Amino acid sequence: MNVNNQIRKTFRSLKRRNVFTILGITTAIICFGAIGLYILDGYYRDKGTSAIVDTLWWALVTITTVGYGDVVPHSTLGRAVGLILMVSGVVLVSLFTATIASIFVERKIKEGEGLESLKEKDQIVICGWNQNGEKAIEGILIHDKGSSYPIVLVNELEKDEVESIQYKYRERGIHFVRGNFVKEDVLARANISRAKAAIILADITHGHSLEKADERTIFGAMAIKSMAPKVRICAELINPENKEYLLRANVDEIVIRGESHGSLLASASIAPGFLSMIKALINNEDDNKLWGVEIPSKYVERPCGELSQYFRERWQGLLIALLRERKDIQLEDILSDDVTAIDEFIKRKFEESGKDFFGKTEKIDVIINPPDDLLVEADDRAVVIAKENLGEISFIDKFVGPK
Repeated sequence: MNVNNQIRKTFRSLKRRNVFTILGITTAIICFGAIGLYILDGYYRDKGTSAIVDTLWWALVTITTVGYGDVVPHSTLGRAVGLILMVSGVVLVSLFTATIASIFVERKIKEGEGLESLKEKDQIVICGWNQNGEKAIEGILIHDKGSSYPIVLVNELEKDEVESIQYKYRERGIHFVRGNFVKEDVLARANISRAKAAIILADITHGHSLEKADERTIFGAMAIKSMAPKVRICAELINPENKEYLLRANVDEIVIRGESHGSLLASASIAPGFLSMIKALINNEDDNKLWGVEIPSKYVERPCGELSQYFRERWQGLLIALLRERKDIQLEDILSDDVTAIDEFIKRKFEESGKDFFGKTEKIDVIINPPDDLLVEADDRAVVIAKENLGEISFIDKFVGPK
Protein backbone atom coordinates (compact mmCIF):
# COMPACT_ATOMS: atom_id res chain seq x y z
CA MET A 1 0.00 0.00 0.00
CA ASN A 2 2.84 2.40 0.82
CA VAL A 3 4.47 1.69 -2.57
CA ASN A 4 1.19 2.40 -4.37
CA ASN A 5 0.81 5.69 -2.49
CA GLN A 6 4.34 6.68 -3.47
CA ILE A 7 3.66 5.86 -7.13
CA ARG A 8 0.47 7.92 -7.08
CA LYS A 9 2.29 10.80 -5.41
CA THR A 10 5.04 10.74 -8.03
CA PHE A 11 2.45 10.57 -10.83
CA ARG A 12 0.60 13.60 -9.45
CA SER A 13 3.87 15.52 -9.14
CA LEU A 14 4.81 14.77 -12.75
CA LYS A 15 1.32 15.69 -13.93
CA ARG A 16 1.36 18.97 -12.00
CA ARG A 17 4.63 19.93 -13.72
CA ASN A 18 3.18 19.09 -17.18
CA VAL A 19 5.83 16.41 -17.74
CA PHE A 20 3.35 14.19 -19.59
CA THR A 21 2.33 17.09 -21.82
CA ILE A 22 5.97 17.71 -22.72
CA LEU A 23 6.49 14.02 -23.45
CA GLY A 24 3.36 13.99 -25.62
CA ILE A 25 4.50 17.00 -27.67
CA THR A 26 7.99 15.47 -28.05
CA THR A 27 6.53 12.17 -29.24
CA ALA A 28 4.27 13.98 -31.72
CA ILE A 29 7.21 15.96 -33.17
CA ILE A 30 9.30 12.77 -33.49
CA CYS A 31 6.47 11.10 -35.41
CA PHE A 32 6.03 14.23 -37.53
CA GLY A 33 9.74 14.29 -38.40
CA ALA A 34 9.90 10.58 -39.21
CA ILE A 35 6.82 10.60 -41.43
CA GLY A 36 7.81 13.95 -42.99
CA LEU A 37 11.25 12.69 -43.97
CA TYR A 38 9.79 9.46 -45.32
CA ILE A 39 7.23 11.28 -47.50
CA LEU A 40 9.21 14.37 -48.55
CA ASP A 41 12.58 12.73 -49.12
CA GLY A 42 12.38 10.58 -52.26
CA TYR A 43 15.48 8.60 -51.24
CA TYR A 44 13.63 6.99 -48.31
CA ARG A 45 10.27 6.81 -50.06
CA ASP A 46 11.86 4.77 -52.86
CA LYS A 47 13.25 2.29 -50.31
CA GLY A 48 9.72 1.22 -49.27
CA THR A 49 7.91 1.04 -45.96
CA SER A 50 10.86 -0.60 -44.21
CA ALA A 51 12.63 2.77 -44.33
CA ILE A 52 10.17 4.19 -41.79
CA VAL A 53 12.24 2.49 -39.08
CA ASP A 54 15.31 4.44 -40.26
CA THR A 55 13.45 7.73 -40.31
CA LEU A 56 12.09 7.13 -36.79
CA TRP A 57 15.63 6.49 -35.59
CA TRP A 58 16.84 9.65 -37.34
CA ALA A 59 14.04 11.74 -35.79
CA LEU A 60 14.84 10.42 -32.29
CA VAL A 61 18.59 11.07 -32.40
CA THR A 62 18.04 14.46 -34.03
CA ILE A 63 15.55 15.78 -31.47
CA THR A 64 17.81 14.65 -28.64
CA THR A 65 20.73 16.52 -30.33
CA VAL A 66 22.81 13.32 -30.52
CA GLY A 67 23.06 13.08 -34.32
CA TYR A 68 25.00 9.89 -35.10
CA GLY A 69 25.02 10.69 -38.83
CA ASP A 70 24.15 7.14 -39.90
CA VAL A 71 20.83 8.39 -41.32
CA VAL A 72 20.67 11.81 -43.04
CA PRO A 73 18.20 13.75 -45.24
CA HIS A 74 18.99 13.80 -48.95
CA SER A 75 16.57 16.49 -50.10
CA THR A 76 16.03 20.15 -49.27
CA LEU A 77 12.60 19.42 -47.79
CA GLY A 78 14.11 16.65 -45.69
CA ARG A 79 16.73 19.05 -44.32
CA ALA A 80 13.94 21.53 -43.51
CA VAL A 81 12.23 18.85 -41.43
CA GLY A 82 15.57 18.17 -39.72
CA LEU A 83 15.93 21.86 -38.88
CA ILE A 84 12.49 21.87 -37.24
CA LEU A 85 13.46 18.80 -35.20
CA MET A 86 16.77 20.31 -34.07
CA VAL A 87 15.18 23.57 -32.88
CA SER A 88 12.32 21.70 -31.19
CA GLY A 89 14.79 19.29 -29.60
CA VAL A 90 16.81 22.04 -27.95
CA VAL A 91 13.65 23.55 -26.45
CA LEU A 92 11.79 20.39 -25.47
CA VAL A 93 14.71 18.36 -24.14
CA SER A 94 15.95 21.33 -22.09
CA LEU A 95 12.44 21.90 -20.74
CA PHE A 96 12.02 18.21 -19.92
CA THR A 97 15.36 17.83 -18.09
CA ALA A 98 14.86 21.11 -16.23
CA THR A 99 11.40 19.99 -15.07
CA ILE A 100 12.64 16.63 -13.83
CA ALA A 101 15.59 18.28 -12.07
CA SER A 102 13.29 20.79 -10.38
CA ILE A 103 11.16 17.97 -8.98
CA PHE A 104 14.18 16.34 -7.35
CA VAL A 105 15.51 19.67 -6.10
CA GLU A 106 12.13 20.53 -4.60
CA ARG A 107 11.98 17.14 -2.91
CA LYS A 108 15.48 17.60 -1.48
CA ILE A 109 14.59 21.04 -0.17
CA LYS A 110 11.40 19.72 1.41
CA GLU A 111 13.37 16.88 2.98
CA GLY A 112 15.83 19.37 4.47
CA GLU A 113 12.94 21.44 5.82
CA GLY A 114 11.30 18.32 7.28
CA LEU A 115 8.28 18.58 4.97
CA GLU A 116 8.84 15.42 2.91
CA SER A 117 7.04 12.16 3.71
CA LEU A 118 9.39 9.39 4.86
CA LYS A 119 9.57 5.88 3.42
CA GLU A 120 11.40 4.32 6.38
CA LYS A 121 9.92 1.41 8.31
CA ASP A 122 10.68 -0.07 11.74
CA GLN A 123 11.83 3.40 12.74
CA ILE A 124 11.96 4.84 16.26
CA VAL A 125 10.07 8.13 16.28
CA ILE A 126 10.99 10.78 18.87
CA CYS A 127 8.10 13.24 19.19
CA GLY A 128 8.75 16.65 20.72
CA TRP A 129 12.02 17.91 22.16
CA ASN A 130 13.59 19.11 25.39
CA GLN A 131 16.92 18.85 27.23
CA ASN A 132 16.52 15.07 27.43
CA GLY A 133 16.25 14.62 23.66
CA GLU A 134 19.92 13.93 22.97
CA LYS A 135 20.07 11.52 25.91
CA ALA A 136 17.23 9.58 24.31
CA ILE A 137 19.13 9.39 21.01
CA GLU A 138 22.33 8.30 22.74
CA GLY A 139 20.45 5.63 24.66
CA ILE A 140 19.03 4.25 21.43
CA LEU A 141 22.48 4.23 19.79
CA ILE A 142 24.03 2.32 22.70
CA HIS A 143 21.36 -0.35 22.95
CA ASP A 144 20.71 -0.69 19.22
CA LYS A 145 24.14 -1.37 17.75
CA GLY A 146 23.03 -4.52 15.96
CA SER A 147 19.75 -3.57 14.28
CA SER A 148 20.35 0.10 13.38
CA TYR A 149 16.71 1.11 13.31
CA PRO A 150 16.12 4.53 11.67
CA ILE A 151 15.63 7.42 14.10
CA VAL A 152 13.06 10.05 13.17
CA LEU A 153 12.61 13.37 14.97
CA VAL A 154 9.17 14.99 14.85
CA ASN A 155 9.19 18.48 16.32
CA GLU A 156 9.16 22.22 15.60
CA LEU A 157 12.81 23.06 16.20
CA GLU A 158 14.53 25.71 14.11
CA LYS A 159 16.39 24.45 11.06
CA ASP A 160 19.87 25.23 12.43
CA GLU A 161 19.11 23.32 15.65
CA VAL A 162 17.98 20.27 13.70
CA GLU A 163 21.03 20.42 11.44
CA SER A 164 23.26 20.58 14.53
CA ILE A 165 21.66 17.40 15.91
CA GLN A 166 21.89 15.64 12.55
CA TYR A 167 25.56 16.58 12.21
CA LYS A 168 26.37 15.37 15.72
CA TYR A 169 24.89 11.94 14.93
CA ARG A 170 25.80 11.95 11.24
CA GLU A 171 27.26 8.43 11.34
CA ARG A 172 23.84 7.02 12.22
CA GLY A 173 21.74 9.41 10.17
CA ILE A 174 18.81 11.22 11.78
CA HIS A 175 15.64 11.88 9.79
CA PHE A 176 13.51 14.92 10.51
CA VAL A 177 9.82 15.73 10.09
CA ARG A 178 8.77 19.27 10.92
CA GLY A 179 5.42 19.87 12.54
CA ASN A 180 3.18 19.48 15.56
CA PHE A 181 3.24 15.80 16.53
CA VAL A 182 -0.32 15.91 17.85
CA LYS A 183 -1.58 16.27 14.26
CA GLU A 184 -2.23 13.13 12.25
CA ASP A 185 -0.94 14.55 8.96
CA VAL A 186 2.45 15.23 10.58
CA LEU A 187 2.58 11.72 12.02
CA ALA A 188 1.60 10.34 8.62
CA ARG A 189 4.64 12.07 7.08
CA ALA A 190 6.77 10.27 9.68
CA ASN A 191 5.20 7.00 8.47
CA ILE A 192 4.08 6.28 12.05
CA SER A 193 1.96 3.30 10.97
CA ARG A 194 5.15 1.36 10.14
CA ALA A 195 7.18 2.50 13.15
CA LYS A 196 8.63 0.14 15.72
CA ALA A 197 8.29 2.52 18.66
CA ALA A 198 7.50 6.12 19.58
CA ILE A 199 9.04 8.23 22.34
CA ILE A 200 7.04 11.30 23.37
CA LEU A 201 9.07 13.92 25.21
CA ALA A 202 7.58 16.74 27.24
CA ASP A 203 7.71 19.24 24.38
CA ILE A 204 8.82 22.82 25.03
CA THR A 205 9.83 23.82 21.48
CA HIS A 206 8.29 26.54 19.29
CA GLY A 207 7.06 28.55 22.25
CA HIS A 208 5.06 25.72 23.85
CA SER A 209 4.92 26.17 27.62
CA LEU A 210 5.99 23.51 30.09
CA GLU A 211 2.59 23.77 31.78
CA LYS A 212 0.86 22.47 28.65
CA ALA A 213 3.48 19.85 27.81
CA ASP A 214 1.44 17.04 29.38
CA GLU A 215 -1.63 18.04 27.39
CA ARG A 216 0.34 17.75 24.16
CA THR A 217 1.83 14.43 25.27
CA ILE A 218 -1.63 13.00 25.90
CA PHE A 219 -3.04 14.23 22.58
CA GLY A 220 0.04 12.95 20.76
CA ALA A 221 -0.26 9.51 22.35
CA MET A 222 -3.94 9.31 21.42
CA ALA A 223 -3.17 10.31 17.83
CA ILE A 224 -0.43 7.69 17.50
CA LYS A 225 -2.57 4.92 18.98
CA SER A 226 -5.47 5.79 16.69
CA MET A 227 -3.22 5.60 13.62
CA ALA A 228 -0.95 2.74 14.72
CA PRO A 229 -2.39 0.73 17.64
CA LYS A 230 0.51 -1.74 17.66
CA VAL A 231 3.26 0.86 17.95
CA ARG A 232 4.87 0.81 21.38
CA ILE A 233 4.77 4.24 23.07
CA CYS A 234 7.03 5.51 25.84
CA ALA A 235 5.91 8.92 27.12
CA GLU A 236 7.33 11.53 29.49
CA LEU A 237 5.04 13.38 31.90
CA ILE A 238 5.56 16.42 34.10
CA ASN A 239 2.53 16.10 36.39
CA PRO A 240 1.87 12.63 37.88
CA GLU A 241 -1.85 13.44 38.08
CA ASN A 242 -2.04 13.09 34.28
CA LYS A 243 -0.82 9.51 34.30
CA GLU A 244 -4.34 8.07 34.22
CA TYR A 245 -5.03 9.73 30.85
CA LEU A 246 -2.03 8.04 29.26
CA LEU A 247 -3.09 4.73 30.78
CA ARG A 248 -6.50 5.13 29.13
CA ALA A 249 -4.70 5.76 25.84
CA ASN A 250 -2.88 2.41 26.29
CA VAL A 251 0.56 3.99 26.49
CA ASP A 252 3.04 1.20 27.20
CA GLU A 253 5.62 2.99 29.35
CA ILE A 254 5.23 6.23 31.32
CA VAL A 255 8.14 8.17 32.80
CA ILE A 256 7.20 10.93 35.25
CA ARG A 257 9.86 13.61 35.58
CA GLY A 258 11.15 13.82 39.16
CA GLU A 259 9.08 10.84 40.32
CA SER A 260 12.03 9.08 41.96
CA HIS A 261 14.04 12.12 43.02
CA GLY A 262 12.92 11.96 46.65
CA SER A 263 13.82 8.30 47.07
CA LEU A 264 17.17 8.79 45.33
CA LEU A 265 18.07 11.76 47.52
CA ALA A 266 17.12 9.87 50.68
CA SER A 267 19.20 6.87 49.63
CA ALA A 268 22.13 9.10 48.74
CA SER A 269 22.06 10.74 52.17
CA ILE A 270 22.31 7.37 53.91
CA ALA A 271 24.53 5.50 51.44
CA PRO A 272 27.26 7.74 49.96
CA GLY A 273 27.95 6.94 46.29
CA PHE A 274 24.57 5.29 45.74
CA LEU A 275 23.20 8.15 43.64
CA SER A 276 26.37 8.30 41.51
CA MET A 277 26.06 4.60 40.80
CA ILE A 278 22.41 4.89 39.71
CA LYS A 279 23.18 7.91 37.51
CA ALA A 280 26.09 6.09 35.86
CA LEU A 281 23.86 3.15 34.95
CA ILE A 282 20.90 5.20 33.77
CA ASN A 283 22.92 7.77 31.80
CA ASN A 284 25.32 5.21 30.28
CA GLU A 285 28.30 6.94 31.90
CA ASP A 286 29.99 3.68 32.95
CA ASP A 287 31.33 0.75 30.96
CA ASN A 288 28.76 -1.40 32.71
CA LYS A 289 25.29 -0.87 31.31
CA LEU A 290 21.82 -2.33 31.55
CA TRP A 291 21.15 -4.79 28.72
CA GLY A 292 18.00 -6.59 27.74
CA VAL A 293 18.76 -10.00 26.23
CA GLU A 294 16.90 -12.98 24.91
CA ILE A 295 17.20 -16.04 27.10
CA PRO A 296 18.86 -19.05 25.39
CA SER A 297 16.28 -21.73 24.69
CA LYS A 298 18.15 -24.38 26.70
CA TYR A 299 17.44 -22.45 29.92
CA VAL A 300 13.65 -22.34 29.38
CA GLU A 301 11.85 -24.35 32.08
CA ARG A 302 15.11 -24.41 34.05
CA PRO A 303 15.73 -22.78 37.45
CA CYS A 304 16.68 -19.12 37.34
CA GLY A 305 19.84 -19.89 39.32
CA GLU A 306 21.29 -21.75 36.32
CA LEU A 307 20.54 -18.79 34.03
CA SER A 308 22.20 -16.43 36.49
CA GLN A 309 25.27 -18.63 36.58
CA TYR A 310 25.37 -18.69 32.74
CA PHE A 311 25.44 -14.88 32.51
CA ARG A 312 28.03 -14.61 35.28
CA GLU A 313 30.44 -17.22 33.90
CA ARG A 314 30.17 -16.52 30.17
CA TRP A 315 29.57 -12.78 30.04
CA GLN A 316 30.68 -11.57 33.50
CA GLY A 317 27.15 -10.23 33.74
CA LEU A 318 24.82 -9.87 36.69
CA LEU A 319 21.19 -10.96 36.27
CA ILE A 320 19.05 -8.42 38.06
CA ALA A 321 15.53 -9.03 36.73
CA LEU A 322 13.22 -11.07 34.51
CA LEU A 323 10.61 -9.42 32.31
CA ARG A 324 7.54 -11.57 31.91
CA GLU A 325 4.65 -10.81 29.58
CA ARG A 326 1.18 -10.89 31.09
CA LYS A 327 -1.49 -11.03 28.42
CA ASP A 328 -4.96 -9.64 29.01
CA ILE A 329 -7.87 -12.05 29.18
CA GLN A 330 -9.31 -12.96 25.79
CA LEU A 331 -12.79 -14.05 24.78
CA GLU A 332 -11.53 -17.58 24.10
CA ASP A 333 -10.42 -17.84 27.74
CA ILE A 334 -13.97 -17.61 29.05
CA LEU A 335 -15.51 -19.99 26.51
CA SER A 336 -15.58 -23.72 27.01
CA ASP A 337 -13.32 -26.08 25.09
CA ASP A 338 -16.29 -27.66 23.32
CA VAL A 339 -18.19 -25.05 21.33
CA THR A 340 -21.80 -24.99 22.50
CA ALA A 341 -24.87 -22.96 21.62
CA ILE A 342 -24.26 -20.79 24.69
CA ASP A 343 -20.69 -20.12 23.57
CA GLU A 344 -21.89 -19.09 20.12
CA PHE A 345 -24.52 -16.82 21.66
CA ILE A 346 -21.96 -15.10 23.93
CA LYS A 347 -19.51 -14.66 21.08
CA ARG A 348 -22.19 -13.24 18.78
CA LYS A 349 -23.35 -10.72 21.38
CA PHE A 350 -19.81 -9.41 21.91
CA GLU A 351 -19.38 -9.06 18.13
CA GLU A 352 -22.72 -7.27 17.77
CA SER A 353 -21.74 -4.74 20.44
CA GLY A 354 -19.02 -3.40 18.14
CA LYS A 355 -16.72 -2.76 21.10
CA ASP A 356 -13.34 -4.29 21.82
CA PHE A 357 -13.79 -5.60 25.35
CA PHE A 358 -10.82 -7.90 24.98
CA GLY A 359 -7.91 -5.79 23.82
CA LYS A 360 -4.81 -7.68 22.79
CA THR A 361 -2.47 -5.51 24.80
CA GLU A 362 0.34 -7.13 26.77
CA LYS A 363 1.68 -5.99 30.13
CA ILE A 364 5.15 -6.64 31.47
CA ASP A 365 5.71 -7.99 34.97
CA VAL A 366 9.15 -7.13 36.34
CA ILE A 367 10.62 -9.77 38.65
CA ILE A 368 13.60 -8.09 40.33
CA ASN A 369 16.28 -10.35 41.82
CA PRO A 370 14.44 -13.52 40.77
CA PRO A 371 14.88 -16.43 43.23
CA ASP A 372 17.16 -19.24 42.12
CA ASP A 373 14.34 -21.81 42.15
CA LEU A 374 12.02 -19.75 39.91
CA LEU A 375 11.46 -21.53 36.59
CA VAL A 376 12.24 -19.54 33.45
CA GLU A 377 9.32 -19.31 31.00
CA ALA A 378 9.50 -19.31 27.19
CA ASP A 379 8.55 -15.62 26.78
CA ASP A 380 10.76 -14.30 29.57
CA ARG A 381 13.51 -11.78 28.86
CA ALA A 382 16.46 -11.01 31.11
CA VAL A 383 17.83 -7.68 32.32
CA VAL A 384 21.56 -7.92 32.94
CA ILE A 385 24.31 -5.54 34.04
CA ALA A 386 27.38 -6.12 31.89
CA LYS A 387 30.17 -4.23 30.12
CA GLU A 388 28.97 -5.03 26.63
CA ASN A 389 25.94 -6.23 24.75
CA LEU A 390 25.69 -9.91 25.48
CA GLY A 391 25.35 -10.69 21.80
CA GLU A 392 22.00 -12.48 22.06
CA ILE A 393 19.74 -9.63 20.95
CA SER A 394 19.60 -5.87 21.40
CA PHE A 395 17.43 -4.04 23.91
CA ILE A 396 15.33 -2.22 21.29
CA ASP A 397 14.78 -5.30 19.15
CA LYS A 398 13.30 -7.36 21.94
CA PHE A 399 11.62 -4.93 24.29
CA VAL A 400 10.18 -2.40 21.87
CA GLY A 401 9.36 -4.38 18.78
CA PRO A 402 6.81 -7.13 18.32
CA LYS A 403 8.07 -10.66 18.75
